[in-house]
Amino acid sequence: MKPNKLREKYSSKFGFCGNMTMVSYVPKKGKAVVLLSTMHDDTAVDDQSVKRKPEVIQYYNHTKSGVDTMDQMVRTYTCKRRTRRWPMVLWHNVLDVATLNAFTSYTAQHPGYIGGVTNARRLVIKELGKELVMPHMRRRMEGTSHLQTHITEAMERCGLKKVSAATTQPQEGQVKRKRCKICPTAKDRKAISWCSKFTSPVCKEHKHVVVICESCMH
Repeated sequence: MKPNKLREKYSSKFGFCGNMTMVSYVPKKGKAVVLLSTMHDDTAVDDQSVKRKPEVIQYYNHTKSGVDTMDQMVRTYTCKRRTRRWPMVLWHNVLDVATLNAFTSYTAQHPGYIGGVTNARRLVIKELGKELVMPHMRRRMEGTSHLQTHITEAMERCGLKKVSAATTQPQEGQVKRKRCKICPTAKDRKAISWCSKFTSPVCKEHKHVVVICESCMH
């Protein structure tokens, strides 16, 4: 049943087990198409055609063309990457099929959505990807005080702006504590106060309170 270069082109081999029929068809040299059916129980072949296709394959082509159409549409915009881990192969296929199903279902209910463009599915997939990663990017931006510049710029291109340091620095009394920026690492002195200029944690020894009157404050 497997591909074999010795097999003749347009030849077929059949195998039977109970109510199951397996056929192996050679469309070209060194290739083989294998199908399993419970609806067929003979070795019927179309002798009128040059390709001599088995009846099982003809029935599949007549009734299951939507599967091939889906595979073709998935290949146009796919997230698949080369990998040796078979769970990732399945996961990539799940994402591709789910994305196509979501696009088909939504456009069927909203015919006017993104009309007049030839790459509507590409735009939808791009927007869907941004919506999926946005919570993770927002959590990373809020939970990390110092991000590399190229990471911040990439997040901004996706529409996520970095909040100013004045609003993101923890207030005194909050539970979150970090090591003092000035103290030696060996001391491992924790601090709950943050420098308003450099947004760095500082302990009581290294922090300075600035006294200002109410008149100057306004």
